[in-house]
Amino acid sequence: MEQNKKEEFPEDLKRRERLSEPEGLPKGEDCPHYPCHFKGQVCVFCYCPKYPCEDSRLGKWIVSSRGDVVWTCIDCELIHKKKIASFLHDHPEVTISELKKLDDE
Repeated sequence: MEQNKKEEFPEDLKRRERLSEPEGLPKGEDCPHYPCHFKGQVCVFCYCPKYPCEDSRLGKWIVSSRGDVVWTCIDCELIHKKKIASFLHDHPEVTISELKKLDDE
């Protein structure tokens, strides 16, 4: 049985362990970029799985320092809220509209 066990990298092991913490989701204080959105944010999704959502309530298109047009969500707090991050983690197929509705409840 042990021969079939998949090798786990330290980063994956740490993330899996943090996801199983009593509160359920990591807080990210160990990250050198924390807080990238707001203090106390949930950092399960360091990179948004819905990027670019193109929702003007959550972000906007800008011209980067290299001259490229990119989506910025620096002011977006949606997926960093515990209720939203937990729901998205359990339901990755959910839409941004559904997440916003859940956030408004």
